[in-house]
Amino acid sequence: MTRINIPLDEELHRKARLASLLQESSLKEFITVAIEEKVKKDQKQLKGKVPS
Repeated sequence: MTRINIPLDEELHRKARLASLLQESSLKEFITVAIEEKVKKDQKQLKGKVPS
């Protein structure tokens, strides 16, 4: 596992923390799932495209 330390806008942090609490998960779990979903979505969009 890799640890990251990134600056995050206070409002975005507050919203993410609230969303994680509503889902009864930790903020770490919430962010991990969000990143996984974004990567999968981007991979689907890029599939079949040839880089120029």
